[in-house]
Amino acid sequence: SKGLKLTQGGGCLPPGAGHKGRALDTATMQNRPGDLNAGLLSDDHQLQITSSRLQETERMTAETEAIGASILGELRGQREQLEGARDTLDDAHQNLNAGQRMIRRMLARTLADKLILVFTVFMLLALIGLLLWYQLSGKKH
Repeated sequence: SKGLKLTQGGGCLPPGAGHKGRALDTATMQNRPGDLNAGLLSDDHQLQITSSRLQETERMTAETEAIGASILGELRGQREQLEGARDTLDDAHQNLNAGQRMIRRMLARTLADKLILVFTVFMLLALIGLLLWYQLSGKKH
């Protein structure tokens, strides 16, 4: 056979297997039938351990997926809350801007009213002054 090593008992080892590798040694298997059973039991035990580990890994994966789905649900709810808060903040900002515009208009009207009042007072004072001057200048003639 290509690439197989022959062992002392007439068995073969795959390439790269040293003296620690498991060989299919027919002489050894014939001399020790209990060893073959023990090897098979050991392999069966290893298979059970591997299957058990695989099942545990699958359980952990399912648990991790459930936790991830739960976290995604919570994050979705938090995103909706944040979007609602942002909308509320936008509404408040718009209301503040509208309030500022209204206050500016009220201040402009108040200033205009004051100017009209000052003008009216000066006109009345001027009229009173004119009447007094006319009264006083009419008595001298």
